[in-house]
Amino acid sequence: MDEREQLEVWALRRAEEIVLREGVGLMQAAQWLDKKLTVRTSKQLRNAICDSLLEAMAMRRLPSPQEQAQSQGKIDARP
Repeated sequence: MDEREQLEVWALRRAEEIVLREGVGLMQAAQWLDKKLTVRTSKQLRNAICDSLLEAMAMRRLPSPQEQAQSQGKIDARP
């Protein structure tokens, strides 16, 4: 797997984590029509995206999919 493919895999996994964590919270706040919670969860989503971009820029080398899975405490069976 070349570095570009590693970047794609890393970005997809990070995006999935962010959507599952912050995205679901934002969706629920919007469904509940809670304006304050919607604003707060929007900021959390924005910050998570910014943090992941900064993390990507700071990496000297992207972790392999196996290293990512080990750091998350699970092995992904996807090819």
